[in-house]
Amino acid sequence: MTNKRAKQNILKNILGKLHLYFGLLFGVIFFAVCVTGILLSFEKELTPLLWPKEQKVTVQTNRLSLAHISQKAEVIFPDKKLFRIEIPADPSRSVRIQYGQKKTGYWYAYMNPYTGELLSKGRQSDRFFQKTLDIHRFLLVEKIGSTLTGISALAALFLALSGIYLWWPKNKSMLRQRVTMKMAASLKRKAWDFHAVGGFYASLFLIIFTLTGLTWSFDWYNKQFYKVLGSTQKSTKEKIGNTNKLAFSDYLVLDTIYQQLNNLYPTSGNIIVTFPEKKDLAFALTKENFSNSILQINQAFFDSKSGQLLKNNPLEKLPLAQQVQRMMKPIHMGSIFGLPSKIIAFLAVTLAASLPITGIWIWLNKRKKKKPSKSQKKKSIQLQTIA
Repeated sequence: MTNKRAKQNILKNILGKLHLYFGLLFGVIFFAVCVTGILLSFEKELTPLLWPKEQKVTVQTNRLSLAHISQKAEVIFPDKKLFRIEIPADPSRSVRIQYGQKKTGYWYAYMNPYTGELLSKGRQSDRFFQKTLDIHRFLLVEKIGSTLTGISALAALFLALSGIYLWWPKNKSMLRQRVTMKMAASLKRKAWDFHAVGGFYASLFLIIFTLTGLTWSFDWYNKQFYKVLGSTQKSTKEKIGNTNKLAFSDYLVLDTIYQQLNNLYPTSGNIIVTFPEKKDLAFALTKENFSNSILQINQAFFDSKSGQLLKNNPLEKLPLAQQVQRMMKPIHMGSIFGLPSKIIAFLAVTLAASLPITGIWIWLNKRKKKKPSKSQKKKSIQLQTIA
């Protein structure tokens, strides 16, 4: 029994030191990722508040067809390829149009869906939330940024797991003390409670956020992650070829496609139309809506020449690995249950963001405590002299 306890104490001591060193080493990156993650989670709610002129429109009786919107969109950036059109479920919101591709960069435009008026346009990289995303994913260092955030995510996973081990109470009587914060205690005790107790609650969510976030950082992890879920290959975006050989001359087919998608999924929701990279590929349309308070992202492919439905991909019919792949972003951002889960994620990540601060504060106070004061040093010298 004594040997077992001694081994546990040695392990706890080692983990405690590693927990401290990892926290000191990755604390700043961890804090930056947490703060940017909070902002990105509420992007949809904050954007219309911060930029109402481009986001909000007056609802009118007649709305432009998708074909008409696409034709007007093409004129805004005539030298750029149409990439995506996002149609919000809220009738008082503007339509967002994206241009370009990954290699050359992306541009955006916001249009009034009732009048066709251009509300704003520009380069996507200049947007506030795009810069926030670049910090969150790349730390503004594109070449090695993804690797840095990936390593910091691995460190955060270790900190969460080691933190739970260090927090774990020795017996049931200590459990109550470990799950509550003493608000009437001293400042030192409050700091320890916020770090240990708050860290425990935050760690439960951090494990989910780090495990999902790592899929964007490392290809090897992405492959193994989906392999565990039953996929035999790295998940990639599906592309469907057209079956119709007729020439594609205009955007009129889009209105037929739009109507078919709404017939397939009649529940109100945001619709995203992704234009094919090549003329022989199909349109990919997704519709986001909430069913039983859970976000559902359903997808369908349509022939870009005839408008014929080629493949319907409802979320519930997909294999587990593909379901998780499609829902990965909402799970990572905490938006899978809508605003309630966003608020819970906000509280958890806010607690997590405070951990480097409270951790450093506790560490500095411990060092100060260990360091002898001037009076203690003087007394020690006097004793040495007497001896």
